[in-house]
Amino acid sequence: MLAGLKLKQKKLRKNMTLNKTKQHVSVFLNELVSLLTVEKDGWYIDATLGSGGHTKEILNQGGRVVAFDWDFEAIARAEKQFASEISDKKLVLAHEPFSRLKEVIESLRSQGVPSVVQGVIFDFGTSTEQLMSEERGFSFRGDGVLDMRMDVRLAVMAKDIIAAVPVKQLAQLFRDFGGEIEAERIAKVIKSSPVPIETTKQLADLVISTKHKKARALHPATKVFQALRIAVNSELTEIQLALPQALTLLSSGSKLLCASFHEGEDRLAKHYFQIWEEQGKGTRLHKKPVMPSEEEVDLNPRARSAKLRGFIKK
Repeated sequence: MLAGLKLKQKKLRKNMTLNKTKQHVSVFLNELVSLLTVEKDGWYIDATLGSGGHTKEILNQGGRVVAFDWDFEAIARAEKQFASEISDKKLVLAHEPFSRLKEVIESLRSQGVPSVVQGVIFDFGTSTEQLMSEERGFSFRGDGVLDMRMDVRLAVMAKDIIAAVPVKQLAQLFRDFGGEIEAERIAKVIKSSPVPIETTKQLADLVISTKHKKARALHPATKVFQALRIAVNSELTEIQLALPQALTLLSSGSKLLCASFHEGEDRLAKHYFQIWEEQGKGTRLHKKPVMPSEEEVDLNPRARSAKLRGFIKK
């Protein structure tokens, strides 16, 4: 199976030619959709709509999709991009977090969506559109409000966490969610700042000036920003709530696929898949995660930390 996934390079190159622009490129796009084995008129859940790459491929192969995203901008883009598919009832959009998968699917029964589906895809992490939008506050390369909310209906922004959380807890947050080895040093400098840290540039500059100078592949603020984003959106809790629901929504023989971009996400997918296999609920598609090819990483640097895991329900 892994060898088969490596044979997608020509199509991969075509799908990723826009990588140099501001348009989002879905990591593992071909692998995820190929593993699904889309059935004509079968229903699938794209739990992380984003820029619509996976949804588009499933629709192109004759499937029907319920696509979730708690980012209103993603939903608004999809309403325009997939207007005809929505009109033809091949696509249903849900402006909801994926922790509400089961509840939303049940509410859609009256619209012809079945209680079980033929596959579920999760593509965790941020989209290029989110990172390129300074006002969203996700990126250390811009200068916007330190927001980081995937869903603007959430009450707490990243700047609120920095202001309210004591130094020890802030350092723990940077360690647990970002793997930041200089967490305590950074947290102390943040909390001792004479002015409130409220913008992405303020925080990025502070982290850069605080960390020990050494050659590194990642931007110095990468792990701190990741940790705050995870905390603001309760991302790991969302995954913990969503994966068991996804399993219950799968028909027998259908697949649950997860593309992760940091250790916390991958650890949860690995944990659930192992437990379910031990409980006789199905089988892991891979004993070890699928990693992106060197070519994909060259064309799309976002793929460098990506891992793909899959589970097939008994």
